[in-house]
Amino acid sequence: MFVLRGSGVSLAVLVLLYGALSLVVISGQNLVVRLGRRLSPSLASDLLFAWRIFPLVVSAAITVFYAVPSFLLLEPVHADEPFGADLVVLCVCCLAIIVAGLFRAFMAQRKTSLALATWLNGAEEMGSAEAVPVYRTGTHTPALTVAGVCAPRVLVSKTAVALLSAQELQTALKHEAAHVRRRDNLKKLLFRSAVFPGMSKLESAWSEAAEMAADDAAVDSQRDALDLAAALIKLSRYAAGQPSTMLSSALLHSSAASLAARVERLFAWTKIRSTGKKFSMYVLPAALMALLCVVSTYSTVLAGMHVATEWLVR
Repeated sequence: MFVLRGSGVSLAVLVLLYGALSLVVISGQNLVVRLGRRLSPSLASDLLFAWRIFPLVVSAAITVFYAVPSFLLLEPVHADEPFGADLVVLCVCCLAIIVAGLFRAFMAQRKTSLALATWLNGAEEMGSAEAVPVYRTGTHTPALTVAGVCAPRVLVSKTAVALLSAQELQTALKHEAAHVRRRDNLKKLLFRSAVFPGMSKLESAWSEAAEMAADDAAVDSQRDALDLAAALIKLSRYAAGQPSTMLSSALLHSSAASLAARVERLFAWTKIRSTGKKFSMYVLPAALMALLCVVSTYSTVLAGMHVATEWLVR
């Protein structure tokens, strides 16, 4: 009974925190999207991803590191406290969200695996300077995309090979390799797992920022920028009827308006200064300060968490 009661309290805390934090994320998504437009695409992509996944990570961390230990250490083992109706409802809601998230992630992975197997039927491996394997596929496949999470592969259709020059194709491949390095397909899988309505605007903004970040990673000069812009323009008509999957990052994955913005940005390309080091200079001290606060206040917060969760078993 003690284990069952502890599991119920943990699930209740998890769903309450997840729901509350998700509402905070939705209420602040417009502000975060506007802020992202002022940052470089790479930083904007990271910010939007962190904001989208914030409820899942924080609620799970608080449950694991505070709710569970507080119950195990401070709750009397032989306490005779029955399950209340509120606790049962919260547990059912939490389990429903977890099952829905796992099912959505499983279905996305399954559909991607089936599509990838179909696209790779008869494909030929191409030589490439990138570490990720590249395959030349048939004409009824995506023009240029990277599919898969654990073992991503870049697929280039015969139509794309015929339409693009050698330099345009290499620059486009660099774009897809950037998606692999940034693990964008894995991030999409996490989005599928974190179920909550009202997140589509935030996910769309992240997708646009991720595409521009991959553009930046593929471009080192004005020539590269023009080659990538040419590739986008040449393939834009072909992409209208091409297939796609949830866990893939196609060169032309973005909307028509976003595609036009990407092309215009590439035509106006200038040398982009990396802000990674400057950003990390702020993140690392903040993380260390947060860790110090957690360690110094852990016992106090643990006691407070136990008091706060007492009403769940009454």
